[in-house]
Amino acid sequence: MNEIIYLEPDEEITSVIDKLKQSKTGRLNLVVPREATLLQSVVNLKLLLKEAESLGKEIAIITADKIGRNLAAQVGITVFESVKDQQPIYQPPAPEITSQDIIEIDAQERLKQPPQKPKGLNVHHFQEGGAPDLAKVRQQFPAREKPEPIRRSPIFKNINWRKTLKIILYLVIIGSLLGLGSLIFIWPKVNIKIKVKAEDYQQSLETQISGNDVLPGEDIYKGTLIELNQNKEEKFPTTGKKNLGGKASGTLTIYNKMDSNTHAFSAGTKLSSLSKTFILKKSVSVPGATVQFPNIVPGAVSAEIEAENPGEDYNVKAGRFTIIGLSSAQQEAIYGQSSNDLSGGFTKEVKIVSQTDYDQAKDKVSKELIQELQDKLAQDASGMVILEKAVQTEEQAVETSANVNAEANEFTLKIKERLRVIVYQQSDFEKFVVAQIEKQIPYDKMITFGANDKIDPIVDSINYDQKLLKLKINITGKLTSRLDINKIKKDLKSKNNTQAEQYLQNINGVEGFEIKYWPSWWLKRIPSYKKALTIGLEYLGSNEAEIVPETSPKPEGQN
Repeated sequence: MNEIIYLEPDEEITSVIDKLKQSKTGRLNLVVPREATLLQSVVNLKLLLKEAESLGKEIAIITADKIGRNLAAQVGITVFESVKDQQPIYQPPAPEITSQDIIEIDAQERLKQPPQKPKGLNVHHFQEGGAPDLAKVRQQFPAREKPEPIRRSPIFKNINWRKTLKIILYLVIIGSLLGLGSLIFIWPKVNIKIKVKAEDYQQSLETQISGNDVLPGEDIYKGTLIELNQNKEEKFPTTGKKNLGGKASGTLTIYNKMDSNTHAFSAGTKLSSLSKTFILKKSVSVPGATVQFPNIVPGAVSAEIEAENPGEDYNVKAGRFTIIGLSSAQQEAIYGQSSNDLSGGFTKEVKIVSQTDYDQAKDKVSKELIQELQDKLAQDASGMVILEKAVQTEEQAVETSANVNAEANEFTLKIKERLRVIVYQQSDFEKFVVAQIEKQIPYDKMITFGANDKIDPIVDSINYDQKLLKLKINITGKLTSRLDINKIKKDLKSKNNTQAEQYLQNINGVEGFEIKYWPSWWLKRIPSYKKALTIGLEYLGSNEAEIVPETSPKPEGQN
């Protein structure tokens, strides 16, 4: 996985090398602004490539600076024009394979040759009698032939030693220049700590970040609106069950023995028999009872009923039906009576999409889809600030192959989500905030930030239809006398220790200072190289007494 590192225009080579060492990935892309210090020197680029190779890391330069791209390509660094480019403008060629790199794998032919046996020698034993025959001895040990002169290998014979020595000489010179460059531009360091009176500063302000392409007003910061749309579809099994069998039905007579009044019952009125519930299919009115002395004749009306649920259990025998909703006394006098058994009820159980099935499926797909959108956002907004509460996700559409309570063994759920957020560059935004604060403080004062100070943005409201993000920003910092750090650094170049001390003593607002040279055993003059000098502030009279890091946000003119 490639790691992208954004460099500052004035970032020095030592800082870049530290970032290479701190990175845990093996491949790094360095995004370098136009006219950056790193791209102005071939020596810097060679040192960078050499350090990357010693760390076992691959690096690439991403820049719109044409001159910087040419220099990086000459050094042998992979070059891209943009972060979005898939193919590099320049990529170093692969090393060629020489004959010395070839290793013989199959030596069987040589191994198949039979070993040569040493020629035997005739040994003469003196105890066997007689002196050895000198002629035969000479035949056994012939005189040595004159050795042939040693011939040079064709490989060394064809070498142009004069040209080779020139190349070696050039390499030695380049190495010396690199060493001298590192000695002059990297090794010497001067750190000046300026002591100033300071007071703690706290302030809150409201601002807006615009995602419009047109430039906003001076009180609105221009950010980047990112909008992502994505669909996700997944199939799920159903767990719900439903009885789709037939409902029992029949006819009964409703009697009124209670009074002479007519009693009306609407369609849907529930009746009960043997703990089973039935429903009137149509509205009916039961006439009042009459007296035919000495008997009371109940009013009666015929009515059709149907079981509340399907199933053969509702095929009840003929008998009495209680009207649900009447009081106990009324139920004794007004009731239903069937003369025939109810019929038509049977059971047919099927699987359906339950409400739980649907809710769980939607929750799962939605969470996974939002996570995918957030992962893509992190990739598209690499190096930018993403405020968590500024991320807005909206459900655009939900489609299902089967609705709740529909018969199905499985169903497919598809969701479309939209993610919108306005992101921004941290360093540029902090400079914008500091510029807003500068308008509220006296002209002879400036705000700086110590190690414990911060600019804390809080999301106030979101209106991405208008491409606006409203923030409330809490600021903690230090108010000090205004110092032009850039001018101080420029004036101190090439001054010796005595001249530097006299210069710093004459600056208004400076209460003291401390100059440290490195290496201290020989450096006693401030180098003219800009990056060799670091100036920080130490606060007096504040709750914090630390040197301001040069990476903290600073107004124009402060370093």
